[in-house]
Amino acid sequence: TFSVVFGLRNYGVAPAGLQYPRTGHFHILINVEPPAPGVVIPADSLHRHYGAGQIETMLTLAPGTYTLRLVLADHEHRAIGPELTSRPVRIIVR
Repeated sequence: TFSVVFGLRNYGVAPAGLQYPRTGHFHILINVEPPAPGVVIPADSLHRHYGAGQIETMLTLAPGTYTLRLVLADHEHRAIGPELTSRPVRIIVR
């Protein structure tokens, strides 16, 4: 279990379901590629949703190697675009 703090510039964070210009909510993608803009991000163990507008979390993963990406999605969980998707971060959990 480890802490993950989210961040972005020039955009706001709002809970899922609330539609405001230039806002969204975060998702952590685990070992999967980000979806194309406009595609709904699924809710499963590889796509962690933070639809309450969270800007940090404690993430628990089994030991292994992972590639994580942070993706901002709109009020309907649709990926906004590559400019709001982080570069992949490779981690090793021991």
